[in-house]
Amino acid sequence: MTTFYAGRHRVHRMAPTTTQRAGVGILAAAALSLGATTMTATSASANAGGPTGNAPTATNAAAPTGSSDFGGFVSPGDRGGVVTQIQQQVGAAEDGVFGPATEQAVKAWQGDNDLVADGVVGPRTGSAMGLGSGATTSSESVATSSESDATDGGGANSVEADTASSSILGTAAGLVGTPYVYGGEDPSGFDCSGFTQYVFAQHGVDLPRMTGDQQAAATPVSDPQPGDLVFFGSPAYHVGIYAGDGQMYDSGTSGSTVTKRDIWTENVTYGRF
Repeated sequence: MTTFYAGRHRVHRMAPTTTQRAGVGILAAAALSLGATTMTATSASANAGGPTGNAPTATNAAAPTGSSDFGGFVSPGDRGGVVTQIQQQVGAAEDGVFGPATEQAVKAWQGDNDLVADGVVGPRTGSAMGLGSGATTSSESVATSSESDATDGGGANSVEADTASSSILGTAAGLVGTPYVYGGEDPSGFDCSGFTQYVFAQHGVDLPRMTGDQQAAATPVSDPQPGDLVFFGSPAYHVGIYAGDGQMYDSGTSGSTVTKRDIWTENVTYGRF
């Protein structure tokens, strides 16, 4: 701390000269100029997205997940380039065929990304995967389900598939080639009613296990539509899934596989779930 003593070592104050006044003016102007420059730089820094600015930083400007606009539906049984793209996303074998393994991989991917794990790639799932809006498939049928924009618990949820006939046929087509196994009810092998029960279960419909019980539980129809069940005999001894145009998907007998083939007799009835 410095102590000043009044009246001691006092020096006579002289009026400032013109030169001194000019020097002070120059210094003051310089100080004002520096202050203005600093304020301008600070303002520019803020407006350019600095710590106190409103412009997005590089981190905040990152592109959001699922920035594409996919508008289709891709379901089991579909084929083509878009299926290969889906398989790349979910880590399935890239063969361009939407079979059971791809369906399971899609369900797992959907679950990991807060989507309804229904195994169908609709607009929400496709957009989240980054699929292009022009992606196409080549298949016997494409799912024609609707999608809900509802959310639950903050996560993005959607309903991408229902029990429309096209979805049923798509799942059935994806199982073509599966071997017949007596009592079989999963993709390692099917008997006839195990096949129909499994296909419908993928779309939330519980069928009885035995052929006769499926016939008894179904609503009889005289104008069969693709996706209905076709029963042979009464009580039924065989069942398949009507594919339209006099054909069906079924798991036949020992030594055969799931196939799409002609209905060989008119002695059949049809049922709907």
